[in-house]
Amino acid sequence: MKSAILCVGSELVLGEIVNTNSAWLAIHLAEIGLETIRHETVGDDEPRLIDSLLHSVSDADVVIITGGIGPTPDDITRQALAKAAGVPLVRDSGALAHIEHLFAGWGRKMSPSNAIQADFPEGSTIIPNPRGTAAGFRMPLGRSEVFVLPGVPSEMKAMWEESVRNILLGKGNGGAVVTGTVNCFGRGEADITDQIKDLMAPGRNPSVGDTAEDAVIKVRIRATADTRDAAMKMIEATKADVKRRLGDCVFGEDDDTLHSMVLRMLIERKATVATAESCTGGLIAKLFTDISGSSAAFIQGVVAYHNEAKVRLLGVPRELIEKHGAVSEQVARAMAEGARAAASTDYAISVTGIAGPTGGTPEKPVGLVYIAAASARGVESREIRLRGTREQIRDRAAKQALNLLRMVLISS
Repeated sequence: MKSAILCVGSELVLGEIVNTNSAWLAIHLAEIGLETIRHETVGDDEPRLIDSLLHSVSDADVVIITGGIGPTPDDITRQALAKAAGVPLVRDSGALAHIEHLFAGWGRKMSPSNAIQADFPEGSTIIPNPRGTAAGFRMPLGRSEVFVLPGVPSEMKAMWEESVRNILLGKGNGGAVVTGTVNCFGRGEADITDQIKDLMAPGRNPSVGDTAEDAVIKVRIRATADTRDAAMKMIEATKADVKRRLGDCVFGEDDDTLHSMVLRMLIERKATVATAESCTGGLIAKLFTDISGSSAAFIQGVVAYHNEAKVRLLGVPRELIEKHGAVSEQVARAMAEGARAAASTDYAISVTGIAGPTGGTPEKPVGLVYIAAASARGVESREIRLRGTREQIRDRAAKQALNLLRMVLISS
């Protein structure tokens, strides 16, 4: 069985919003045995949308459309589908009552334009939306069954999990394709590939490949089996083999990030951490506090951008800065020690460097960064040299500091 994914919205075509729906749907369609043969993104143009829709239904058994079912004039998916099928739009009284009930619960008066969200092509079946006003629908067209879902990712995913997945379960080929990842940091892609190249042999099941994403190397494992459970067992066996070969550079799996894993390690040890940041401008503290419950381990962060702030807030000796410069291993170590003392934490990490694009010198070029991690056992520090834009240098410096703390935690 073949599937096609059609995402609607000029904001997607113009790059104003990143289209994540397409990738998410393809993964979940594969898990129930549906092979996606096409991803297409179309702007808010009715004739073009009809052309794309007719193209998709000509060679796919299932077509999933996201977006274009809101209440505004540029939401044209329902109208395009009705025209492609040669049927009128019909207002559903139950759907309209549901929308009116939602607005009443919010204490707001429903705009007349919202009523269009209760219009559906004749012969379609409504798919409830548990998180918003835009109900979806499904209907036959050509050789396909077309499913129309909202473009808002949270609404689309909820409708998939509660309705669409169960409808499609019986349409797959009886098999499942499941993907898992092993996430690595601290070694180059070529080095990692050398360690697992036999697992990457063409035709192997599970198949293995790797990609680099913002300095994180992801080893992707894709298994095909008769059932999802069988595919998962194959994935887990290969994950274990990859972890054994790559050792400490593996920090997690699937959606794990460096900061989520470091935070988890700290919480498991009932340990606390503070941060002292200069060139990263509070990025590490942000990454920690992006995670709900981070206060169990993260105590405080100091952004000591100016030299005087390093002296006043972290107790870095002024003469140390005068002798070695703010961007130096000595100052990074003093910042970590000062942050740990100020917050009375078990651990502290620090970053100082030159993120660019200005400020570099031949002796201390853009991308020179020093990181340090302090604990009761002392201070570990590193000099690292990074390349890229200001944003890339800051991001990679934060990851390097987090990874240094991870390695300190592993050895403690």
